[in-house]
Amino acid sequence: MFEQENKQIQFSNENSPFTELFSLLKRYENLSSGLPTLAYNSDELKVMYQHIDNAMDALLQGLQDIGHLMNMIARDKKEVTDDINNIGFFITSISNLTEALNSLRSDADCVLRDRGVSNY
Repeated sequence: MFEQENKQIQFSNENSPFTELFSLLKRYENLSSGLPTLAYNSDELKVMYQHIDNAMDALLQGLQDIGHLMNMIARDKKEVTDDINNIGFFITSISNLTEALNSLRSDADCVLRDRGVSNY
């Protein structure tokens, strides 16, 4: 929670900061039917979709590498309890970022399909 002009604002996803951030950053507009849709042109959505795929690949590869490193540390029985706790927090954050990226990619995919756009 934080104060802004004597008004308190409550976070919806306090434990999922990337989900919260991405939900605030999405731009919407209403279709003629009154339904909301993402307010980006199709080229912007294609670029977002491709960057999200690349980012998720990098994040998942990094998580796999961290898992491999943790396995090597456990095998060598080194005392690194604090470091492991920090890595756990990092993995939680990366998992939330991956979830937020996937949600944004799904929204972009839905809008592109609704617009009849292919090859993205």
